[in-house]
Order: sequence, then C-alpha cells, then structure tokens
Amino acid sequence: MKKIMFIYNPSSGDGSITNYLDEIIDRFKQKGFYIVPHRTFMKGDLNPAMGELKRDDYHCIIAAGGDGTVSNVVNFMLKYNLNIPLGLFPWGTVNDFAGYLNIPKNVKGCCDIITGGKTRSIDVGRVNDSYFINVVSAGFLTDVAHKTDTTLKHILGKLAYYLKGIEGLPRVRPIKIRIEDGCRVFEEKVYLLLVLNSSSAGGFNKLAPKAGLDDGQLDVLAIKACSIPEFLNLSFKVLKNEHLSDPNVIYFKGEKFTISSDEAVETDVDGELGPLLPLDIKVIPGRVRVFVES
Repeated sequence: MKKIMFIYNPSSGDGSITNYLDEIIDRFKQKGFYIVPHRTFMKGDLNPAMGELKRDDYHCIIAAGGDGTVSNVVNFMLKYNLNIPLGLFPWGTVNDFAGYLNIPKNVKGCCDIITGGKTRSIDVGRVNDSYFINVVSAGFLTDVAHKTDTTLKHILGKLAYYLKGIEGLPRVRPIKIRIEDGCRVFEEKVYLLLVLNSSSAGGFNKLAPKAGLDDGQLDVLAIKACSIPEFLNLSFKVLKNEHLSDPNVIYFKGEKFTISSDEAVETDVDGELGPLLPLDIKVIPGRVRVFVES
C-alpha cells in the first residue's frame, strides 16, 4: 500500500475532524492507501513528521485544518525540501486557500480528489524567512483575526469575524506604510493592507479578482484611510465585486515587494500572527503541487 502522511489540527474549525478519522482511514484503504495520522497544534511541532517523510517513501502529505494549518505544513515541506504532492481537507473557520481551489468541505469529496491523482503546481509567497500560501495582512483584518474568541469561532464560524469587525469599526486607526516594488513607491495611511496569492481573504472570495495561484505574481490591495461612511460604502462594493475602481483602493500586481512603516505594525500570515514590519515579500512560482479536481 502507498503511504500518506495525514497531518490534522484537532482544534481547527468546529473541532470535529477527529470524529472522521476512522472514515478517512477506511476510504483511503479501499483505494489502496495507508494513512499515517499525525496530530498538530502549533507551529514548530512537525519536525518528527517531516523527518519520517524524508526517511521513508510517502505518496503524498495531507493537511487537514484551516489556512494556518496548511501554511504550517507548507513551511515545513519547503524547509525539508519535500517535493511530494499536498492534499487538502478544509476544516478551519475560514478556508480561503482550499476554497479558491474548489476543494469540497466533506470527507468523500476530499478523498476522491486526492485518490484521483490530478495535481496543480501553485505559487508560494515568501515573507522574510518564512512562506505563505494565501495572504499577508496588516491593519484592520489583522486585529480582528487575533482578537476573535476561539470559542466564538467554533460556534459561529466566519460570522464571528464579521461581528468582531463591526464591533471594532469605530476604533479603527490608520497605519502609515510604504510599499516599494522596484518600479513604484506608495506612501499612504491605510486601514488595511493585503498581499494575496489567491483572490480570497477573510471569507471574501473576490478581494483580488485578478489573482491566480499559478500566475507567478502576488496581488497588493490596500484600503486608504477614509471616513466611516466611505469605508462602509466601500464594504458594500466589496460584496458586489466593484471595489477596485473606488478611489480609496490601491491595487496592483508584482513579483517582489518591500513594505515598511515608522510604526510597530503587527502582521498576519495565513491567519497566524506574523512578524512586525518591515517585510520583504516575493513570489516563488509553481513551488508546491496540490491535488485538485479532475
């Protein structure tokens, strides 16, 4: 039997992934695959799993959890220079990366995609000394993601983020940033900065409608400091995918960026706390193969 390393985060999403382990193991067994499960809770605990993957012959690796879990697995894959395909089980509160690839949120669908064998080479972003698969952010969304209660996320899912965002809207404070890509320099006070690999972040599917996971570029989207009525109007435009023409939006594509600030600005990398600014960001084209629908 071909072996598959199944890395799962039991605290992702509603915490129910462990209830499906027997079904997952059985479905893969029926297709001739042997599952080796490995539980993960936080960054830095995948060295034993990656060591085993390097020593033994594995068909692929599966990441079961949200964007943060997938990102953690990809970081270790690149650290250990593993070139085996990656399968996805989207089990987080928000699954922007898997959603962009149309990976279903059910066991049978995920198993069928992986056993089907079709892969797609996708780009990976590098931020300072680590990697990201979907988005690096600073500003409003970053604050919301880190302050949303875990229990509330388990109960309400994505709605918990939106409620937290509405609650904090009157206290939104702009940050002054500088973005350089070798050709252009932007210096602006912004409420939100996103560097995206896919088009989705925070459950919004078309924030960067021109983005592609295999286009060899990253997309920069920033919302300038504006009045609350302007911000609310822009939010409705986002829902209708009409925001790129708004004068309070900066949007462009590129391969390499430097983002800096005179302030101590926190960032978020794929849903997890990232480094303070400044950031050196670049795209690594076609670095990871991911199982997709046939």
